[in-house]
Amino acid sequence: MAGFGKRVVVLCEYIIFGCLAIAAVEYFKYSTMIHYDWFHCTPVYEDISTVSNIQKLFAVGGPSCDKRGQFKTLVKRIGRDFPVNKERKSFCIIEDKSLGYKHYPIENENKGAPGYTAYIGTTDDAVSMIDLNEICGESSVFNI
Repeated sequence: MAGFGKRVVVLCEYIIFGCLAIAAVEYFKYSTMIHYDWFHCTPVYEDISTVSNIQKLFAVGGPSCDKRGQFKTLVKRIGRDFPVNKERKSFCIIEDKSLGYKHYPIENENKGAPGYTAYIGTTDDAVSMIDLNEICGESSVFNI
C-alpha cells in the first residue's frame, strides 16, 4: 500500500505540472492577443479621392513591424481581399527609400511613417487606371 501512495503523489505532481504548462500557454496567447498591434503589422485602407476608386493601403505596427513585415502584410492583404480573376484590380507598391530598414520608434502611439505603400484601383475604370499610373510613376503596376 505504501507504493500506491507514492504513485498517487507522483500522479498529482504530473497533473499540477501539466496544468501549469497549459496555464502558461494560455497566458501567452492572451497577452499576445491583447498586444496584437505590438507583435504584428496592421493593414490600413484609405480612400485617395472621391473621383476615382483608388485605395491607399499601408501597414502600421509596433517595433517588430519593420519594412519586411510591412511588405509581407501588404501582399497578403491584397491577395486575400481581392481574389484572382474574380475582381479585376491593379496595384503597385511604392517603397519609401528615405526610411531605414527598421525605423519604428518604441514610444506608444507613435508608429512612424510606413516603409511601403500600396495603391489599388479597379482595372475596368479608365479614370482610376490613369490616376493609378500617375501615382505609381516608375513603379510596376500589377494586375490581378
